[in-house]
Amino acid sequence: MAGDKTAAPPPPDAAAFSPDGELFAAVSDRLVQVWRTGGGEIIEGWTDPISAPDDSYSCIACCSVQKKHKKDGNLILVAVGTTNGQVLVLDSTGVIWKNAPHTCKVVSLHFARHGRVLYTAGMDGIICELNSRTGESKDTIKATKKPINSFTLSHDEKFMGVSSKITRLFSVSEKKEILRIPSDVGPVQLMSVSDDGRFLVSHVDNNKEVQVWSCDQNSCTIVSTASLTMQNQPKIVECTRSTSYGDGGIVLAVSKKGVAHVWHLQTLSQNEVLPTKISVKNSLDKKGRIPIISAKLCDTNEDNTVKVHVVFGSPNFLQFKVVELDDTCKDINLVAEYDELAKQDMVSPQERNLEQEAKANSKDAEPVQGKAKKRTSSVLDSTNDTTKEVNPEYNLDEPTMEEKLASLNLLNKSEITEEQPPSLAPPSADSVHVLLKQALRADDHTELLKCLYNRDEKVIVKSVSLLTPADVVKLLKFFVLLIQSRGAKLVCMLPWLQALLCRHMSSIVSQESSLLLLNSLYQLIDARTSTFKSALQLSTTLDYLFSGVSDGETDEEDAVPPIIYEDKDTDDEESEVDAMETDEESQELGDVTDASEHSDGSDIMTD
Repeated sequence: MAGDKTAAPPPPDAAAFSPDGELFAAVSDRLVQVWRTGGGEIIEGWTDPISAPDDSYSCIACCSVQKKHKKDGNLILVAVGTTNGQVLVLDSTGVIWKNAPHTCKVVSLHFARHGRVLYTAGMDGIICELNSRTGESKDTIKATKKPINSFTLSHDEKFMGVSSKITRLFSVSEKKEILRIPSDVGPVQLMSVSDDGRFLVSHVDNNKEVQVWSCDQNSCTIVSTASLTMQNQPKIVECTRSTSYGDGGIVLAVSKKGVAHVWHLQTLSQNEVLPTKISVKNSLDKKGRIPIISAKLCDTNEDNTVKVHVVFGSPNFLQFKVVELDDTCKDINLVAEYDELAKQDMVSPQERNLEQEAKANSKDAEPVQGKAKKRTSSVLDSTNDTTKEVNPEYNLDEPTMEEKLASLNLLNKSEITEEQPPSLAPPSADSVHVLLKQALRADDHTELLKCLYNRDEKVIVKSVSLLTPADVVKLLKFFVLLIQSRGAKLVCMLPWLQALLCRHMSSIVSQESSLLLLNSLYQLIDARTSTFKSALQLSTTLDYLFSGVSDGETDEEDAVPPIIYEDKDTDDEESEVDAMETDEESQELGDVTDASEHSDGSDIMTD
């Protein structure tokens, strides 16, 4: 990698805006995430919800659904389609339902009716209308016998377009075909219908033009009115009616090179009109460009202005901009802003490895050069000193040649030939957080354990502090799995868990998906600590019992009897002392009585 040039970040596998443009969902490396376009923060994330290695993600859609009580906020729903015909819908708790409405690849997904309905289109030629909360099928349309290339829904949800070998326009309410594009145009790969069904735009594969069609629903005719030329093939097309010009419209297209084009047509037959181009400039490389991932038309105003949502960057660090355009056709250059972590995401793994090897080689070369220079200077100094001393007499104090060579370490061949092994210093705080993020994104548990074995408090605090909210949730999930184990793994995990909860508690609590993790974590900890009391009692009992069991090899005389200590109150001790004194007095009286009974009295008289 030369200079500051950075490679273009890889695009996500599938991405889509919500109908209102407030949310953006994308799936990349089997990780599904949702961003809020207003602030650019990640609000939800799921790791490989299909959990099927032989299946992959083909399309995605998202929306915000209002709950029954407004004070409860909105519910975020994300739908993903797979190449095997499955459709999954997720919310903050995970997968809420899974269905297989198609027999082959799911081409497109669209939420409608404020998120209560989900439309799906598959390459089997079928369009399904499903309940977004339960997955129950409401209606099914056999749109075509051929595979569907593209499926679109108008903004007012009254019309839907289906492109196959023949492109058709359907009425959503009546579920019937209204008109079709002539088949001599070729198979349409991309299309969009205006919110009044008055016109639509289409793109044929291997073509650099966006075709504009005027639709007459009364006579069921469709006519090509304009052809909008681009420098590269488009990957996204969209259209909407113009509030400024009643006979015109607004067309958006994003090229495969990542440049957005917006045409403001005063009339649908306006052919020679210059587009407004929106591109993103790379702040790390003045000549580099960052491709736009997706764009969406937002508001159209009567003052000939239109707002466009634009998203660009890497899947790990997306950036969102709202661009307001007028009819002056002036190109707009946005600037991508990246922090240190985003710069690492922009660099490919191969380039990153080359950089690390180059740095390691430069560090290894510097000490060798310095050592060689120092040794050369010492030899020269010694030779100069000897040449300057011109004394004809023999000096006994002068060191011998052997001593001079010993001072230069030339006689000790082992020190020269033997290479010192490199010191294996533990990773510092500047490198552990990078390894931790890479392990989280790759879902590599082995590398995560290597990071957790670092017990340095400063390294733990810094590494945890630099995690994003999505990485925090991943690490918390890993801790929940790891806490079920025992031994060194659990001991190493505890300081990391403490630092994670202390540093990111507010972020964890703000995400609904984290509440289940915290509940599971509490239950696991409670289950592990609930046995301490009974285990302590069992240990004490065993110690007492085994203290009275003698070893078979020892003699009975050597066996040490157990010492039993009884703790009694002071009143009991005083009563026992009184009882002992009473027993002693009674014993003395008994001795005197016995003496009087067994004697004949002479001794008494004598005394």
